[in-house]
Amino acid sequence: MNASVRIFQPRIVLHGSGIALVSDIQGQIHAEERYGLFAGDTRVLSTYKYQINGNGWTLLGQALTGHGSGQWHFQNPAFRDEQGLLEPGVLALTLNRRVDGALHDDFRIEAYGQRRIFLRFILQLDADFVDLFEVKSDSIRTPLRTMRKDNDDGVTLVYERNGFQRALRVRLSSSPCRIVIAGSRVTFALALEHCESWHCCVDAEPELNGRVLKLASDPHQPQQEPASLHAAGLCLESEPLLQEPFMFARRDLHALAIDRGEGRRFVAAGIPWFLALFGRDSLLPAIMAGLDGAWSGEGALAALQAHQARGYDDFRDEQPGKFPHELRDDELTFRGELPYSPYYGTHDVPSLYCLALWNTWRWTGARDLVEKHIDAALHGLEWCDKHGDQDGDGLQEYATRSRKGYRNQGWKDAGDAIVDSAGRQPEVPLATVELQGYLYAARLAMAELLDCLGEAEQAQDLRGKALALRELVERRYWLQQEGFYALALDKDKKPADAIASNAGHLLWCGLSASDRASTVARRLIADDMFSGWGLRTLSSRNPAYNPLSYQRGSVWPFDTMLSAAGLWRYGEHESAFMLVRAILEAAQCFESSRMPELFGGFARSHGVPVPYQEANIPQAWSAAVPIMIVQLLLGLVPDAPNGRCHIEPRLPEWLSRLSVSGIAIGNGTLDIAISRRGEETVVDQVRATGVEVLRGIPRSVLWGKPWADGAGR
Repeated sequence: MNASVRIFQPRIVLHGSGIALVSDIQGQIHAEERYGLFAGDTRVLSTYKYQINGNGWTLLGQALTGHGSGQWHFQNPAFRDEQGLLEPGVLALTLNRRVDGALHDDFRIEAYGQRRIFLRFILQLDADFVDLFEVKSDSIRTPLRTMRKDNDDGVTLVYERNGFQRALRVRLSSSPCRIVIAGSRVTFALALEHCESWHCCVDAEPELNGRVLKLASDPHQPQQEPASLHAAGLCLESEPLLQEPFMFARRDLHALAIDRGEGRRFVAAGIPWFLALFGRDSLLPAIMAGLDGAWSGEGALAALQAHQARGYDDFRDEQPGKFPHELRDDELTFRGELPYSPYYGTHDVPSLYCLALWNTWRWTGARDLVEKHIDAALHGLEWCDKHGDQDGDGLQEYATRSRKGYRNQGWKDAGDAIVDSAGRQPEVPLATVELQGYLYAARLAMAELLDCLGEAEQAQDLRGKALALRELVERRYWLQQEGFYALALDKDKKPADAIASNAGHLLWCGLSASDRASTVARRLIADDMFSGWGLRTLSSRNPAYNPLSYQRGSVWPFDTMLSAAGLWRYGEHESAFMLVRAILEAAQCFESSRMPELFGGFARSHGVPVPYQEANIPQAWSAAVPIMIVQLLLGLVPDAPNGRCHIEPRLPEWLSRLSVSGIAIGNGTLDIAISRRGEETVVDQVRATGVEVLRGIPRSVLWGKPWADGAGR
């Protein structure tokens, strides 16, 4: 499909070095919209418009030239100067923008009239310093009291309250002209002859509690891709259906990186609303995109360990051993009105932390990494046993203790996401099915790590717990009539029997019995679950289904991908490839073949994918999807601790070739080229340096075949 779709009410999002700018398609910011320059979880620029004699410029076109750079072209509308009427198109305005730690705008006006043109170029700029959460929820309070300091070369806007400070330093430099600064308006009085030009630079530097953010790159040079992108050395050649999403996905993942120093370089969850450390959102991309290198896993593990809970705080849903859901710097959190300092109201991060540690170890073979984080991981598992299982029945349940906490604390964390087959929201505590799968896999992963450290008795104990959990899930969640797993168990441990995508995560974790996995596979690709573009989060037959909702029928690319990986593990290759193809073809419909956070769950017969209005683009989970697809196609199971990897390539009929070079496994590298010939997948070339390559798929915690007995070796 060659159609292209855009988010409703088109917006432009640029980001770099920890800040993001959201504007309309003309590059302008309107305070009444969810636009702005965001730094430190605060809107530090709320109004930013450019006019000619009080009128708007006419947009001719715009192009994004990098994740933090863009170019706009305008012409003047008809207007009058002091000598008479001027027709449209006698003035050309070019704007070159860079967002990278700070904002830099280059304006250039060129005159092509047959006489001197007198004009007023007007910049309107203001900052309301509103909390990001208020912008996102359209619940902005009474305007804050801000200070404005006019300087010879610009203006500084300042907000301070009870120890919380934000500011924006705006510097202006232009070709000679008369400049008048009055309130929020800056006016440049110009007189331009034919072919004469005028130039102005605007630098806007956020200040966060006295720390001034500076532009991190030269705005007059093309924006460079993150150095880490090329340091990885990973290259792929394939057909456009795969190559384009893969290329943009890697760029997005590296551009989403936030470096907190001391090895804590992690992937932010998404732009523009989640430019922060998130537990689940930083760990899952690291697990899914291990093929891209270990950097994201190592950084997420270190960053989250630094904030692992030590005590109890009901307001923040904190208990010893938990890892953060998110960590924010906004004012409402600073003042204690919101709990994100950090907030611990997520249930799956301890399990995902264990899986990320295991996965990073399998790719790197780094024993010192295991030794560095093993105690934090085990402490997380202790929380699962002591607090995650609230009633001692062996299952994981959640219920917030905070007046500002999340009702739902799995990956489907919208308040209305968990329902039963009648569309009703069951009472908490809830035990969603994927939480059990994550913990099952985490126990097996930690057992393998403990074996590595010589702790055989503790490892065997974890395997026993994993097997017991598997048997419990099979007994309590299986819906015999549906041939599927229940979405959750309610507070009375009765099944919330909605058909939902969560069950696919059980397959990815390898918990399901083989015979049941095949029936789950058939159910997942039935018309009520498979939209043709991906898996719906909730069956279209459910009374609560809404294809435009956040998590009650929308399609999340990462969710579809984890289910596809689960199907592949159980030998359901055709079903897995059906999902993979759908999600890649959906990506083609979006700008730059970039998968959004989510999109509408409408059937493919409805037309192109329908965007979700507030989806983050880019978003870390979605960016990891094409990278995980490549690992799946290669049938690649890393085993760096033993100096080897396993491959069992398989190409679907719609993909004829795939070549990947520079895959890092331990201290070695792997290059591999495969192609499809007839019904077979042929390995055309394997070049391995410092790593042994074995054919066939072993049993493994995540990437290989599931353990036959659920917890064996």
